[in-house]
Amino acid sequence: MVRALVAGLLSMTLCLGAAAVDDKKPGDKDTGSKGKGKEATITKVDPKAHTLTVKMKDKDGKEMTRTFKLTEEVRYADSTGKVVAVDVFKSGDLVLVVEADGKLKEVRQSKRGGGTGKKQ
Repeated sequence: MVRALVAGLLSMTLCLGAAAVDDKKPGDKDTGSKGKGKEATITKVDPKAHTLTVKMKDKDGKEMTRTFKLTEEVRYADSTGKVVAVDVFKSGDLVLVVEADGKLKEVRQSKRGGGTGKKQ
């Protein structure tokens, strides 16, 4: 009985410790793909140069163009969260871009609608 009680308390302590470490403080940067991401419109997908160019708004609401390097670590998902190939994304598509430390981590099709479907 004592062993079960000690084991239970130990496991609760470990779980609470892990939960406390996972908590984010206000002002922390989003470093995982669990973040919401920024809404953007794809302007160009270049498979030869392994780049993705998007138009998005910065913190001040000003529109800017960003070009991201497509690496093996980038996760591509459709609007339901299903993993897809980069070929699915076309110029004009509305996407959510998740980045951490200036690097692209995930590109998701937006649930608000796709784009024109045209390919450059």
